[in-house]
Amino acid sequence: MPGGRPSLYDPAYCAAIVEHCKDGASITSFAAEIGVCRETITEWGGVHPEFSLAVKRAKSAAAAWYDKTARGIAGGANGNATLCIFGLKNFAPEDFRDVQETKHSGEVTVHKIERTFVGIIDTDG
Repeated sequence: MPGGRPSLYDPAYCAAIVEHCKDGASITSFAAEIGVCRETITEWGGVHPEFSLAVKRAKSAAAAWYDKTARGIAGGANGNATLCIFGLKNFAPEDFRDVQETKHSGEVTVHKIERTFVGIIDTDG
């Protein structure tokens, strides 16, 4: 018989988390809404595959809200572009991130690295 308290997980949270995040809300704010800590959401995702999928859908829903809002701002609507940028970078990093690539072409050949000690410095006297 497993020890500890019973889980507070409810399968209804799968739909609830997606609904909660559709207006750009975070997974953390959903955790607060249902009275658990953010780590609990992560744990539930590891134990309940359907909840893990729901969390991914919730992140997509939040990203879609930030994307739509950002496009509105770009079109002249009022809003906070910086908030949208951070939301998109965090909820949809595959699509919105700062990328810096450094590519090396050609060859680098190291023939020999040699260390030569020229002398010893006497610091005592």
